[in-house]
Amino acid sequence: SVGDAIAFQRELVKISQVTGKSLGQLKSLTKTVTHLATSFGVASKELLGVARVLAQTGLSARETEVAMSALAKTALAPTFDDINKTAEGAVAILRQFGQGVGQLEAQLGSINAVAKKLAVESSDIITAVRRTGGVFQAAGGTLEEFIALFTSVRATTRETAETIATGLRTIFTRIQRGTTIKRLEELGIAVRNVHGDTLPAIRVLESL
Repeated sequence: SVGDAIAFQRELVKISQVTGKSLGQLKSLTKTVTHLATSFGVASKELLGVARVLAQTGLSARETEVAMSALAKTALAPTFDDINKTAEGAVAILRQFGQGVGQLEAQLGSINAVAKKLAVESSDIITAVRRTGGVFQAAGGTLEEFIALFTSVRATTRETAETIATGLRTIFTRIQRGTTIKRLEELGIAVRNVHGDTLPAIRVLESL
């Protein structure tokens, strides 16, 4: 227990260095970590590690606490296996789809619900989001559409998450090229609306 306490303190010092706040100013975070650890059975050290990852992205102390709460609950979900990897995925979701920490719990819940019902693991979806989510969002897609698309391909082909994510990233990048748009339209595939704006990626894929 002494060793755990020392490790806890060291992790707290790292967070202090990242955020620029004193240990005294991190009391609220410490209380949140203790509460989540006892409520969801997650090691305090792991939670502090998650807090450090979140803090490094520029989240405020309050936002970090909200995100930590959402991530701690994934420890109870059978489809999530590594809270640290889930935290990295959460950062990708926050940065790429930009709905804020308030929506993070619902977004992780959507991933869990899909993984429970279909032939895909939460870790696979997280991996795909980290690799391809930004490109898909730039092409006009939403997180829910990306989850649905990735899950369909994964369930049909059983290719690895990395392979599928790389393939989708290539497709979404090329769909936005002027030469690709021109060639698709020559084939009678709708790529732009009546105003000349490129349609969301999912709509273009439906046309294909």
